[in-house]
Amino acid sequence: MADELWRYYYFLEEDADNFTPLIEVFQQNKVNYYPDYSFKLLEEEKSFSYQLKQDNLSILVLCCLVEKGDWEDYLASLEAWEEKAGINDADIVAETSVFLSTKTSWGDFLLSSQKLSRQKEDLSIGIEEGQMARLCRLWPQGKAFYACHLDKYTRQNRNFLGSELPLLEASLLRLRMISSFLREQKNTVLREREQLDQELSAILHTQLVMEKGSVEEAKELEEQVEGLSRAYGKIAGDYNTLLSAANRLSSLLQSFKQQLDALRGADFSEGFISDMINPYLIRLREIEEAQNSIIISRENHRAAIEVARSKIDIMNARSNMATQKEIRNLMQLNVTIQKQSLVFQYAAGLIEFIVLAYYSHSLWSHLAHGAYAVIPGWIQFLVVIAFSGNTVYCTHLMAEYMQGEHHVKNKLIATAIPLFLILLIVIAASALLSSPLPH
Repeated sequence: MADELWRYYYFLEEDADNFTPLIEVFQQNKVNYYPDYSFKLLEEEKSFSYQLKQDNLSILVLCCLVEKGDWEDYLASLEAWEEKAGINDADIVAETSVFLSTKTSWGDFLLSSQKLSRQKEDLSIGIEEGQMARLCRLWPQGKAFYACHLDKYTRQNRNFLGSELPLLEASLLRLRMISSFLREQKNTVLREREQLDQELSAILHTQLVMEKGSVEEAKELEEQVEGLSRAYGKIAGDYNTLLSAANRLSSLLQSFKQQLDALRGADFSEGFISDMINPYLIRLREIEEAQNSIIISRENHRAAIEVARSKIDIMNARSNMATQKEIRNLMQLNVTIQKQSLVFQYAAGLIEFIVLAYYSHSLWSHLAHGAYAVIPGWIQFLVVIAFSGNTVYCTHLMAEYMQGEHHVKNKLIATAIPLFLILLIVIAASALLSSPLPH
């Protein structure tokens, strides 16, 4: 049983071509490459490499035999291979190294592994026929380290190193990446919320000191309602963003716990699990607290909108009441004017009637003096009264008809006929009575 150096390179699937030169360098140094993982690779003592995948993360797994426990030389050789292949930090999302010994005692090997990795943590992991520890909690400088001592190889512990551990690290790495992204997203949302709350405070202060006319005040309030509505929409969107973030992180944590439960090659203590996922549980609580602050801000904006709209409604009601009062005053004035106009119309009609009666009587007496002298006075009076009254009424109907009031047409005709008959009788009677009598 030889010592082994395991290394897991994590990179995005679209960057897979950047690792082709590294695979070629491995092959040049007697490290065979296999496209897919197979447990048969672990049954022989030899150096090899292969790829695993988890969603959009690709994992290049390397296993190198370390002869005579010369770890520093092998680490230096591995760095030289990476440099020759042109691999840099920008290509690698993260990497994990496992120092595996079957000869040195666990205590001594743990200390030497801490020295090699420059890490001081000791997060113990239960592994079949051996001991194991993670030497760091997260990925300092994008790298994680494990120390492992096996008394003998078993199918379970070999499969754990070759498949379960790199995939578990990929899940932890995904948690870290998503958590970092969600932290920035949360901070962006909180900055926007703080800005919107400041704008809300400024609007509320403006409403308190507002001393403008009702029209200007109503217009400004409407602009404030529009601005508050836009802010409310942003806050609602921010809340949905945080809700989605919390659900996503919670789902990833749940998947990670299920992955831990499904492990066969190792046993992770509650303390280890707690140490590894506590940062993400804290992040989840931070997101939930941010959600609560967003809810408070959303309710404040909703209340401000309702207050502004209530003020607008009150101002509109006052304006409507004032308008109705003005309309009532105008209607009363109109009624008064109509009454006065009716009086003037009666007076004008009476004057018109008197003037027409006087002049028609005078004209009759001058044009047909003979007939006028013969006709009795009471007949003259009745004829002049009938003629003048019909003429005044007919002229009024004629004026209404000319202004488009066509419904008076029948009345006009009914008035014009008697007027025409009166004129015809007056003319006929005047002609007959004015002619000389035969001797």
